[in-house]
Amino acid sequence: MSFSAEQKKALGQPIDKSKVSFRDGNKSGSFQLAYVESWHVIKEANRIFGFDGWSSETIELKQVSESKDSYNNTIISYNAKVRVTVGDVVKEGIGSGHGRGKGIDGEKHESAAKEAESDARKRALMQFGDQFGLSLYDKDKNWQKQEQSERNRDWRNVPETIMPLPESFTKSDTPKQEQQTIPKPADKQEVSIMRKHLLHIYQNDRKQFDGLEKAYKGHFEVQGKFSDHIQEPKHLEFIRRWVEAYTRKPK
Repeated sequence: MSFSAEQKKALGQPIDKSKVSFRDGNKSGSFQLAYVESWHVIKEANRIFGFDGWSSETIELKQVSESKDSYNNTIISYNAKVRVTVGDVVKEGIGSGHGRGKGIDGEKHESAAKEAESDARKRALMQFGDQFGLSLYDKDKNWQKQEQSERNRDWRNVPETIMPLPESFTKSDTPKQEQQTIPKPADKQEVSIMRKHLLHIYQNDRKQFDGLEKAYKGHFEVQGKFSDHIQEPKHLEFIRRWVEAYTRKPK
């Protein structure tokens, strides 16, 4: 198979910087790591190759570990290998996923497996070009030095009267990180503060809380009680941005 001139042009273009998200690269947040969301990668594959011009299949999926975190919650980790085929061009990627919290073990297995498959699919598609995030792995690009002043604003300063996001909020405004290694847990105090904050929202406006819960579960493919799933910096970041988007809405 040979790609069309239009496809080659699209694959050769640099990634749109507005589609790149960031997450803390360490506990202190002193540097940032860049990533693209899974839904965006699939959207780009459909745009460039056509809805029926590519396919992906999971060729390996296995549990690799089961452990306890500092909260005595079970962490279940999976690895996956996914094969992406475009015509007669085949690429494979390996990814990891993690299920955690106090929910049902079956839900943790499902969450970890889906996350691993999603990560592996992105890594396979990445090999086709920068539209799928290839340059984000190029250290010379120095994506970590993007401006972070707004992104690093302390969410703990948000007033207690916050309510969840308005209906106009979209997935492109939210971060959903790629899993590369088993991440370090978020700061215990920050997680505790966030859970108290969520309880405040729940007690004061159930309808709005349900909206946040639905967005979080859909974003991280979580089943069960979503507050028990909040363990990593990316989970706090998602809720923080969700809150900030709402507070910026004109009253």
